[in-house]
Amino acid sequence: MDLQYHEKITRIALGKFFDEPALMQVIAANFSQDDFWNLIGKPHLHFDDEIPASQAYVAGLRARITAVMTEPETDVGAAQRRVFGLLTHTVQDFYAHSNYVDLWLASLNGDSPPAPDTIPPLDDRLLAHPDLHTGTFRLWRDIIYYIPGLKHVARWVYIPPRSHEAMHLDNPARGEKFPYALAAAVRRTRWEYLRAADAIAGIGGDAALRRFRGYC
Repeated sequence: MDLQYHEKITRIALGKFFDEPALMQVIAANFSQDDFWNLIGKPHLHFDDEIPASQAYVAGLRARITAVMTEPETDVGAAQRRVFGLLTHTVQDFYAHSNYVDLWLASLNGDSPPAPDTIPPLDDRLLAHPDLHTGTFRLWRDIIYYIPGLKHVARWVYIPPRSHEAMHLDNPARGEKFPYALAAAVRRTRWEYLRAADAIAGIGGDAALRRFRGYC
């Protein structure tokens, strides 16, 4: 998803939980997932290619959020916010880089699509659906779709099926499905915050939760 929408999603989902400087730390970490080397060599950071690899990465980040609480001489709140920011980027990309939205709309059996904010972010039926898949990104193949002057011609000539370019919902230009990807990402981001907050408070109480949120 384009960075401006990552920020929008994160602010909508988390703005009431973090103070502004702390929220900016989360957003900065979210943005860092899109640096050059992460984009070309680490598809699991963006839910591209294989879903299990991305799921394992997210699970590791969840564990890291609480693990840093036991490390000496660590600015725990800042460390937690950085890890959480990385996590938010990856889970937000899931809805933009997979066919989750397509499967959910298809499950409505032809009924008129409801408001985007009704899409469930973690529908067990869809997460276990045999047709759930993400797009693939190959630098040697897909870089052409990002070169000014060539990208429009390349898109007109050929887009490989199931490629990132064919599937992504990274911005409103992708059409009517984008608002569903954005809404699902907002709800998932808030769900991940509540999960992290419960884990942090369960170990360190309210003081630890305030530290995570930037209010101490």
